[in-house]
Amino acid sequence: MKKHVFALLFSTLLSISYGVIAAPEASSSSASNINFFATVNSTMLTKGLLDLNIKAAVAQGQKNTPELQKTLKDELINRELLAQQAERMDLEKGIDLDDQYTQLRQTLLIQALVEAHFKKSPITDAQLREEYDRQRKLTGDATTGFQYRVSQIIVVNESDAIDLINRINKSELFGKLAQQYSIADGAKSNGGQLGWLFPGQLSPELQQLVSKLNKGAIYGAPIQVQGGWAIIKLDDKRNFKLPGYEESKPQLRQAFVQQYLVETVKDLRGRARITQ
Repeated sequence: MKKHVFALLFSTLLSISYGVIAAPEASSSSASNINFFATVNSTMLTKGLLDLNIKAAVAQGQKNTPELQKTLKDELINRELLAQQAERMDLEKGIDLDDQYTQLRQTLLIQALVEAHFKKSPITDAQLREEYDRQRKLTGDATTGFQYRVSQIIVVNESDAIDLINRINKSELFGKLAQQYSIADGAKSNGGQLGWLFPGQLSPELQQLVSKLNKGAIYGAPIQVQGGWAIIKLDDKRNFKLPGYEESKPQLRQAFVQQYLVETVKDLRGRARITQ
């Protein structure tokens, strides 16, 4: 799990917002076989729709209380009223419902795939604890401290690195030079940015070096690394506070979900016939 779960702001495939799909008007015979919680201008809103929203709210940490159910019922009724108003204004023509349905269908099927996998292979407390301890080591086992946002340019020769440092000191843009000259993976697309790093993700030498830099500054000499010479820039730094194990459990679980999805996609792409 390459990303640090404590800093993770998940925006995952599984984060869906259940909208209202207006049910067609049901006949008296079919309506008797379905549970409804409300009727809005003859459109019946099913209990199944309410249950979906309750499930989503509970998954986000809310408790299934009568107050929550009332709030969700009111929200779904309000959404149906707004949707009906949009239909009366003939706004449906401006929406590609086929593509929207395709995306919603994919999201629901992915959710079902994840649920089926972890029902068969549940995430254990021991796995969560092991991942928490691994992530904690990335902070240097500190509960508070700094994170560093670092950029780098790696070139083959020390003389080339010195030349680039001089150019940066003359106000040439670090990111642009990284895109042009750096041999590091991904440098051309991200301008040499490594993102937010914890002390444990840096070598002891770099930890000491970066901790002494001011924000926006580069280190004045190239550093020899495997495969070449590096120019290091400290883009920013911020305080962090390591959350406790219990507080971290939702993020830890989500990290396992993300890892499963990444590995599954990698396997499927390797066996699929994809034409672009």
